[in-house]
Amino acid sequence: MRTPCPRCEMLPDSPPDEGVLYVVPPITEARQSLGRYLDGAGMPYELVTHGVFAIPYGPGGVERLCSDYFCTLGALEARDTRTLTLKRGSIVSVCDILRAQPLSALLARMHGRWLSGIIADERIVTYFHPIVRAEAPLEVYAYECLARGMENDGSIIAPDRMFSVARDADILFNLDRACRLAAIRDARRCRGDAMVFINFNPTAIYKPEFCLRTTLEAMEEAGFTPANVVFEVVESDHVGDVGHLLSVLDYYRERGFRVALDDLGAGYGSLNLLSQLRPDYIKLDIQLVRNVDSDSYKARITENLLELATRLDIPSIAEGVETVAEWQWLKAHGARLVQGYLFARPAAEPPRPVLPGRG
Repeated sequence: MRTPCPRCEMLPDSPPDEGVLYVVPPITEARQSLGRYLDGAGMPYELVTHGVFAIPYGPGGVERLCSDYFCTLGALEARDTRTLTLKRGSIVSVCDILRAQPLSALLARMHGRWLSGIIADERIVTYFHPIVRAEAPLEVYAYECLARGMENDGSIIAPDRMFSVARDADILFNLDRACRLAAIRDARRCRGDAMVFINFNPTAIYKPEFCLRTTLEAMEEAGFTPANVVFEVVESDHVGDVGHLLSVLDYYRERGFRVALDDLGAGYGSLNLLSQLRPDYIKLDIQLVRNVDSDSYKARITENLLELATRLDIPSIAEGVETVAEWQWLKAHGARLVQGYLFARPAAEPPRPVLPGRG
């Protein structure tokens, strides 16, 4: 029986209902301010060593501290203040010290406990957005899997909200994995021989041979053929280690999967990476597509990128197409594939595209 990856598969423990909160403010003024607040609030505490506050608390105590005081601190101070929560009577060990986290992460986790619940309860669902051939938009080439959260009442939570909270709360690894697994589970609903695009964030993967084990196991269990699956790099503008990204892409390719680079023309998803990543597909940044038919400056840039993709024999995908004029311009200038609300909106059941102008 394999050991679960502690970073990807195990959510951080919530603070115990009763315990001791250790707080280490970064500077003297911050220590004095915390002391004045605790004295004024009548909350007991002990200075266990220079600058380290030990604050015993009961049920709701951490929430009160966060809402009444810690939330008033600036972002820089919250980032540089270290915190640790332990059960009462526990002796601080070296392992505990290594688990200390920035106050900003504690605040994010307290505010984002709803997200941990969604991940733990597997309430991630997949919406599908068709990618169609520019010359024949009724023909579905692939479906992109888009993650959504689901409230207990069935209402849908936008992905931007989930990923913003996950990044701040340091549970991006957990959320990204949960979204990949949900995409694999739900993609069995896709029709015919359409390919499947599954998003992944390379900054949420330490070592692919460990962090992607459950992804590959789920893929095998679902019976997917690797050649029909494309893993799409998202948030590429946040990638600081190109070598690490290459190792993740190589891991996928060695197992027969294809890879796509999102947002060509923005951030790291740009020309300086094409020669290193050599993706199987490229997606044009949505800002280059918007009004490309009427913006001559933008049109020149997009035209050159499409020509480059053609010369490199890399299929190009223009996403965010919303008007007939944008589609016709892209089709005339060499875009092979297109995606956008003009053809279909994302839906839980893989939608069939409509011919623009016919509804």
